[in-house]
Parts: sequence; structure tokens; C-alpha cells
Amino acid sequence: MCVQQSLLSEEKMEHVYQPIWDLVQWTSFGYEALLRIKGGVQVEQLLQQARNEGCLYEVDTMAIESSIRCFPFMNFQKQLLFINVYPSTILDDRFLPFVRELLRKYPEIKGRIVFELSETNAERELWANDALKETLQTMKSHGFFIAIDSVGESAFTFENMMNLQPDYVKLDRRFANELATNQEKQKLISLFVNYCRPKAIVLEGIEKEIDLAQAKFLRVSIAQGYLLGIPEKL
Repeated sequence: MCVQQSLLSEEKMEHVYQPIWDLVQWTSFGYEALLRIKGGVQVEQLLQQARNEGCLYEVDTMAIESSIRCFPFMNFQKQLLFINVYPSTILDDRFLPFVRELLRKYPEIKGRIVFELSETNAERELWANDALKETLQTMKSHGFFIAIDSVGESAFTFENMMNLQPDYVKLDRRFANELATNQEKQKLISLFVNYCRPKAIVLEGIEKEIDLAQAKFLRVSIAQGYLLGIPEKL
């Protein structure tokens, strides 16, 4: 039985949601949907298995719809929902019909979903694909937002940022760790903040109050981390 069939038959897929905070207004900005697999299976292992079996698209889109179906949009009238997606999924011919169907089934999501492009070395070459940029522009025209995830590691380059023109740039947690005492990290974050305006920087991995204070001083507008809220079911 392939991993997709196993997930469907045993209903192993579930989601938790981690809050994302607006540091300027000090209000809830949104949530990131995080996939969990019942039975102690590691998500990374499952996704790699799906890639090996040739059903990564099916598992990825299954997770996307599940995260939307389980999120209580009516309880959060303004917050955005950040959802991870692989570039290979976006480039699949089935993806645009899939997101149009999502809009039909869940009309409340229009203008509320941010697709985070997951960065993996296995898909490094796809970032230069012109079709990726074109599809992202089509998604934006349907009311979706785009983010580049975990900037600072893996396949990210500044060329990706210039070509894909994301609405949000999520900085990897390594930037937040000991931010208050690391001048090099402070300089890099200032560079990102100045370059990306008016696009928003989202700093991940905030765990200490002193690092949060430094992020606010550096004009980081949005942040995420255990200090601000843990992932949990809603």
C-alpha cells in the first residue's frame, strides 16, 4: 500500500496551528498549519517516501485541503492561514484546477491563504523554472498570497526573491537565536527588512523575550515562535 492510500484508509493526517504575531499592532496576524501524522511517524520521512513512490503531489494537496478544512475560519475573521507547498506541486498541471476547486468548496478562504514555498535541495532546479513564476502570478490573481519559507538555508537565493516576488519572506529560526547578542545577525535582518519593504518579513523561531525586543527594534513587523505561541489544535 502506498503512503497516500495508507493516509486515506487510516486517517492518520492531522494539523496543528502555530500563531503568527503582528509586532507593530501587537495583534494576531495569522497561523501556520503544521502537518502531523498519527502513530509517531515523522512528517519528513513520510514526505520523502511519497516522493520516492511518485505520489508527493497527491500527499501535498491532501495536506493542503486538510489544513483548510480543519481551520476555524469563522472564529478568526481577519487572520491569514500559512500553508506549506512544494514547488513541484505548484508546477503540476493539476494544481491550478485544484486551487480553483478549493475556492469553490471553501469560499471563505479567498484573500486568507498564504502558500509558503517549501525549500528543499531535491527541488533546487525548479526555482529557476519560468512556469513557477507564471503560476504564482495566476495564484495571486485568484486572491492567494505567496511566501518563501525558511530563508537563510537550503535552496534560497536572492535571485529567487527577485524573480518570484513573494508577498512574505520567512526568515529561518537561526536568525532569531541569540539575535540580541549577535551583531552579524542584526545586520542581516536589517538588510532583509530594508530590501523587502513593503513586503513583510516574518521572523521564525522567537523563543526569548530579549530576542523579540531586538527584532522589534530592527523593525521586524511579523514574528513566530514558541515565545509567541505553540502549535496546537484549534
